[in-house]
Amino acid sequence: MSKGILKRVLSAAAAAVLTMNSTAALGVFAGQQLGQTDFDDGVGLPWHICESTTGEMDFDIADGKYKITIVNPGGASNGGEDRWDCQFRHRGLKIVSGHQYKVSYEITPSNSGKYYTKIGNLDGDVEVWHNMSNGYDLDSTWDPIPIGANETKKVEVTFTASQNIDVAEWAFHLGGDGQYTPGGCFPAGTVITFDNMSLIDLTSDENDYVFPEVWQRADILTNQVGYFAEREKKATLLCTDKDEVGFELIDESGDSVYEGKSEYFGYDEDSEDTVHILDFSDFDGSGTFHIEADNGAVSRDFKVFAKDEVSDYSAMLYDSLNYFYQNRSGIEIKEEYISSGDKSSLARAAGHTTDNAEIQQTWGYSGTSGTVDVTGGWYDAGDHGKYTVNGGLSLWMLQDLYEFFVYTGNEKIFADGSMIIPESGNGFPDLLDEARWEMEWMLKMQIDGGDYSGMAYHKAHDETWTGLGVAPADDDKKRIIKPQTTAATLNLAACAAQSARLWEDLDKEFSDKCLDAAEKAYEAAKKHPDMYAPLDESVGGGAYGDNDVTDEFYWAAMELYVSTGKDNYLKDAEKSDFYMTVPVTLGGGESVDTVGTFDWGNTAALGTFTALLNFESFDDVKKAEKSLKEAADHYLDTENAQGFGLPYGQSTLSYNDKDKGYLWGSNSFVADNAIVLAFAAVMNEDDSYTDGALQGLDYLLGRNAMDYSYVTGYGTHTTENPHHRWWSNQIDDAFPKAPCGVLSGGPNSGMQDPWVRGMGWKKGEIAPQKCYVDHVEAWCVNECTINWNASLAWLTAFSALNAEIKPGEGGKDIGVENDGGGASSTEKTTYDEEKAEENAAKSGKSAKSRSSAKDADDENGEGISSTKLVVIIVAAVAVIILIIATYVFIFEMTKLNRQSQNNNNGNNGDDK
Repeated sequence: MSKGILKRVLSAAAAAVLTMNSTAALGVFAGQQLGQTDFDDGVGLPWHICESTTGEMDFDIADGKYKITIVNPGGASNGGEDRWDCQFRHRGLKIVSGHQYKVSYEITPSNSGKYYTKIGNLDGDVEVWHNMSNGYDLDSTWDPIPIGANETKKVEVTFTASQNIDVAEWAFHLGGDGQYTPGGCFPAGTVITFDNMSLIDLTSDENDYVFPEVWQRADILTNQVGYFAEREKKATLLCTDKDEVGFELIDESGDSVYEGKSEYFGYDEDSEDTVHILDFSDFDGSGTFHIEADNGAVSRDFKVFAKDEVSDYSAMLYDSLNYFYQNRSGIEIKEEYISSGDKSSLARAAGHTTDNAEIQQTWGYSGTSGTVDVTGGWYDAGDHGKYTVNGGLSLWMLQDLYEFFVYTGNEKIFADGSMIIPESGNGFPDLLDEARWEMEWMLKMQIDGGDYSGMAYHKAHDETWTGLGVAPADDDKKRIIKPQTTAATLNLAACAAQSARLWEDLDKEFSDKCLDAAEKAYEAAKKHPDMYAPLDESVGGGAYGDNDVTDEFYWAAMELYVSTGKDNYLKDAEKSDFYMTVPVTLGGGESVDTVGTFDWGNTAALGTFTALLNFESFDDVKKAEKSLKEAADHYLDTENAQGFGLPYGQSTLSYNDKDKGYLWGSNSFVADNAIVLAFAAVMNEDDSYTDGALQGLDYLLGRNAMDYSYVTGYGTHTTENPHHRWWSNQIDDAFPKAPCGVLSGGPNSGMQDPWVRGMGWKKGEIAPQKCYVDHVEAWCVNECTINWNASLAWLTAFSALNAEIKPGEGGKDIGVENDGGGASSTEKTTYDEEKAEENAAKSGKSAKSRSSAKDADDENGEGISSTKLVVIIVAAVAVIILIIATYVFIFEMTKLNRQSQNNNNGNNGDDK
């Protein structure tokens, strides 16, 4: 074979491999609307399960099949609604009127039953196809499809869409009985297997599924927003070599302005990476820079802010506080008070303007009587619930932020007119105005009269969970209020007492009202000291269970003593084991051994912080100062033991999950532990604690194993799609994207939601710091909440003091948008993944998470699995053989043809 033929053969073979590689990533052929047709690579997304009311399922993706187990079918007989309490679905489809579609799938249940399948809108009130319909006979094909035990139905049917649906889903209803499903679909314990799913648009390929780009992290991880010129500055280099690596700081003109050497850290357990630390704290210039290492590693761009310039943290502070205005309940959200993002789309009608919640007198979804007006307050998270305990922590954090800044003499940054809220201009500090919105709601949660007078209801929310893509004003579900608890009552007592002293010189009437409520609440709690919220009652709203309120009693007593000076409160506080302590491990309630100082269920440290800020009220505050310093030193040690420098680490996941890893809302613990360092920095006048606090922010803003800034809009590769009912643009562009300044919950080793598990990840096989994906459906890793954003605002305010602050200026004013950051995926990594796996193996840890950082931005987990790789290689070889055989065949046929022509020419000559 000639060199030219060989070159063409190899080129054709390479093209074939690329085509097959592309096919593996981009769907089987033109017209395919689905992001996953089979499950051979262990990935389920975008297919995922969905549970509502009492429906409960488990699933596994194995042997090339998606296997769903019905744990509780839900339905009316089980306290639910109907067959849709258990669903298997694929969203993100676009259906075009007049187009013909071919639907095919395989389903096999372990028990006989029936199922309903349909393609329609997300609200469930429009369908263009269901069951065995052809699109024209919808009215005669409503009945679910019967199926026998262990029967495999291989369905293939075509239909013509009768209308457009811009945002559609294909769903299978597998749940319990109800008005539309007598007898239900399948009993508990049924295993239902799906395979070979396909939805092909036979008319056009214009809406074929488009896979997202696979993200490759940078080899040098930095704070993507920036550092302060006069403070410590560190980055993390991914590198398995033990020798030091030289690095340079490069400015915007391409000039080297600083040189340094890395320090080998080694294997980092929480990320399962092998890393070096880059320290350029000696550099005191300002501007925009990136880092280049001698081994070819490069960081993303970041800024260094001079002391006398306004840093981006100023806008981030006011954006993080604007989060609370945008999540107010009972008031229209106007674009003139929105500080970032697409203001016109973020503006919305008021939600729950008359929030009358039906009282449930007992736990267990029963015993209702009467209603309570709980209009106002903040929506807790991505849902429309309002919770006294989590609201309490969030309210306290904002009020403490103001009190802390009064202590340091910097309260002017929260003065009247400093924030973008309707109350600006009323003569009161804007931060206190925002906090008051929640305080006034919390007062409505207090019971007036009867046996439980003074107690507070635990929470108010919808009777059942709402789905994504629901505006608060469009939420028409029945509202319920859960029974009074000791924890909720003590949250009210603590926050109202704190509010009373902050408002005493501003609005005496409101201050007196708060103090009266606080004292009544405390006395009521002492009468009913063991009224606990269950740890697992979470239909329609988060459980927020707590079976230990000794910490809340201490916290409330300290707040009341500082606000009243009454000795009885001090005596109660002094009896507590928490008196003047700052813990570094949390236990009780949902927590077991959490690496942290406080959260909504563990509030003792809040009382000690209040003592530190009001030291003149105590004779023994030095105990608190000593405990604070010990806690801060502990977190500095924690940072030094971490390859990415964060003041947090692994712990037991929950009271009902003994595995180790990062907890739900791990980013909030990073922020909260950094706040402990901030307190220590001020109380001890020690900048080492300031640098420690800033390192916590470094992690949140990009110096982490995921190469993510977990704050929307701030950084070069940022969280973009937090889990939120209103900010649901990712699944429906009729809704807005989140504004800037929203903190994502971050990595969560528990992997509780089906979206995360649908990526093909197995619990315990992904490094704790890498259990994250930015998707609006991934609620266990990408939720946003008021208490987490309160922590972000607190830490950002402290950090922003290292440069100038410009009140009233948000992300919109400095050109920040929630667009993911605009950075490009790293084209070529210098990191030796194989050597890193060896290091992980030597440490006795799983190395299966190696690809997780690279794949996490790919919401469908699209890497090429070993199975697919083998198929591709075999197919490529076959193509090569086929092409070679073709060329040989052509060559031989040409020879024969020439021989035949020569023979014919010879014979013709003879004939002449």
